[in-house]
Amino acid sequence: MENNIIIEVIYIKSNNDIIQHNLNIESNHNLKSFIDFLIKNLYFTSDFLSDKSFGCFGKKIELDYVLKDHDRIEIFDNLKMSPNDKRKHNFKKN
Repeated sequence: MENNIIIEVIYIKSNNDIIQHNLNIESNHNLKSFIDFLIKNLYFTSDFLSDKSFGCFGKKIELDYVLKDHDRIEIFDNLKMSPNDKRKHNFKKN
């Protein structure tokens, strides 16, 4: 019997439009193999993903991160700080 997990993928464009997919995939994927899956199945292009950073629930993750059931994989443009640090920075500015 296949052991599948559900992964949410989210990307927020600069104009605040949201691209979101809920995917049912085989377990035992790391981020690298999951990115390959996204490209192979035409969710995103390799050019688009080549200069992106990735996070899971607001924390930056690396390519060897092992996906878990119900993870939310976030795609970031030109990440200079973690999403949590950015929220703290934005909060201090206001």
